[in-house]
Amino acid sequence: MRPGWNPGRRNRHVGTKAHGQGQDNRMKIPERAGDERVFFERLKDPVVLTRRIGERDIRFIVEPTPPRYFYPCSVDDACRVLGAIATSVRDLEFVVFRHPSSKQRLLRPVWGRAVFWYEFRKQHGAAVIIESQRPGMVRWNRSQGPDGRAELDRLRADGHRVERTRRGYEVHQTPESMRNTVLFRTLLHEVGHHVDFDRSDVETWKGKNSRVKEDYAHRFAGMAVAYLSNEGHVPFPPLLDHESMRHEGLDPAWFVADPQVL
Repeated sequence: MRPGWNPGRRNRHVGTKAHGQGQDNRMKIPERAGDERVFFERLKDPVVLTRRIGERDIRFIVEPTPPRYFYPCSVDDACRVLGAIATSVRDLEFVVFRHPSSKQRLLRPVWGRAVFWYEFRKQHGAAVIIESQRPGMVRWNRSQGPDGRAELDRLRADGHRVERTRRGYEVHQTPESMRNTVLFRTLLHEVGHHVDFDRSDVETWKGKNSRVKEDYAHRFAGMAVAYLSNEGHVPFPPLLDHESMRHEGLDPAWFVADPQVL
């Protein structure tokens, strides 16, 4: 976090949308009276781990998921990717795995978020948030601009099956394609937002519109995954050490789409 710079509750994060439905501006995620935390800071019974990434310790905060929802990548998956780009995450304090409420998922569906001022148990710092997902088919609106069409192309490249219908688009998501999106693109994309934020002075950052910020994060993620691929770091199979996870207080079922396979 840049000294002397607090972007405020409303403007301290950006999110990578999980599908192309527009937000209903008539509806808002409710605030809680007397609770200054933003909705993505309200976690229920989280498990907190500390992992060494490069030359710093990063706290991983994991909220349990209910049935039918899962995190498409594990903590170990994220650590391997972040460790390979450690110089780009030297200011990161938290990686948060959170389960959004039904209303949050309806109004603000995202794969992940970059949060420049995240508060957890009276501590604060820069964070990347990964949100739980549910496999299946998601509908996109028929009317998509250049940004939406580009995102559909990225989803196809991640392995999602995208079908055009009379009403719009159907994106068929599998656990494997969702892992590709979250681990090998969204995680890097959110790190890109932090890199962009840290390299910008206050006035420059305020002057950037959302498209400029998103373009930078997309370029960063693209270059990062190309580098990781060339170096042989990615792709790699899911890292799910069940015994180690349980020892740390994690339930392996939070990280698989079908817990019956465990």
